[in-house]
Amino acid sequence: MSKNKYLLSIVVPTHNRSQYAIACVQSLLEIPSEQLQVVVHDTSTDSARLAQWAASQNDSRLRYVHWHERLSMTDNHERALSLAEGEYVCLIGDDDSVSAQIIRVAEFASRKGINCLTPQVKAMYSWPDFRTRLLGSAHAGRLYLDSFDGTLQRLETSTGLASTLAAACQGTDALPKLYHGLVRRDILDQLRMKQGRVFLGTSPDMSAAIGLALICKEYYLVDLPFTMPGASGGSNTGRSAVNKHKGDLSKDAHMQPFKDLQWPAVLPRFFSVETVWAHAAWETLNVSASLEQRREFSLSRLYALCLFKHWDYRKETFVAIKLAREKSFPGLSGWNLFLDYLACVSNFIVSKARRLCKPNVSNGREVLGVVEDVCVARRLLDERLGKSEQFDRSLEGA
Repeated sequence: MSKNKYLLSIVVPTHNRSQYAIACVQSLLEIPSEQLQVVVHDTSTDSARLAQWAASQNDSRLRYVHWHERLSMTDNHERALSLAEGEYVCLIGDDDSVSAQIIRVAEFASRKGINCLTPQVKAMYSWPDFRTRLLGSAHAGRLYLDSFDGTLQRLETSTGLASTLAAACQGTDALPKLYHGLVRRDILDQLRMKQGRVFLGTSPDMSAAIGLALICKEYYLVDLPFTMPGASGGSNTGRSAVNKHKGDLSKDAHMQPFKDLQWPAVLPRFFSVETVWAHAAWETLNVSASLEQRREFSLSRLYALCLFKHWDYRKETFVAIKLAREKSFPGLSGWNLFLDYLACVSNFIVSKARRLCKPNVSNGREVLGVVEDVCVARRLLDERLGKSEQFDRSLEGA
């Protein structure tokens, strides 16, 4: 059993993003709880503003390490996670934050013996430099909060894993989450013992979610906004929003730090959200899953998505299809690929139709304010949640 110095460790890996990370870490240290540890693993090679700022903080809850070597995103996350000393761990990005209510949520999880507790994403902050291809700066600086009711659900991981594999692992919504979720640290220790490490492949959040689904029979989903994802112009989310989150594997800044990267021939050989998620899931499944589970991964759906969203990389996708057929992977008939392509088109149309039903920028969400950084946004969120009764009903009534 792990020895816990804190109830909760919030882990923040970062690289050359002091303009976001300082506000992120400040927002966490402002949470008035001695049960909270803030872990920052920084591989920055720039002006080291974050290192200088961290050195000026007189707060024993902050554990800051400046690693003077460029690491891959996966290795940076792995080293950051190893510093956590809390009973529970929550991993966030360096442009994100959490509500102070997360302490109450962690106390609830500990009291109930919950291993994995995942919130539905209801709070979201867009930094002032965030842009989208269609709406430009319309979201800039806005803090959004969607409606929530505190519902707590116990879910079987096998069900969510099956649906995720059928969708080529293009999201973690049906899985237990370490990224913007709470996971008991001894469960992470078990995952590390099984796999040799917690994170595999090129997407830490996807790898952790798949790994947790493979070792945990259940997780809990709660409709409470105790974390707050951020979207900044310099993030992968920001790049994706303007359709720049793709490229050559050997040239992309996200991929270059990966040393001796092994890229399976059956995955389209280019960098994109779809291929990176698929790669992390594939690598995790190869280490931890049964043969039957590995064969449930839908290469057909992945190829259809790549052809639909990234026609400019069709050559790489067709090469992968040819190799997968030669290896006799299941479900790769021309008919199945056609049906999956139609599903991609249909999902796109439905998504656009839903967007038209709520044509305003907020998309039906409450706008709590327009502010300059995630630290101010966190204060606004807590001010709003302090007036909410859903937390009391959910955490005290369960």
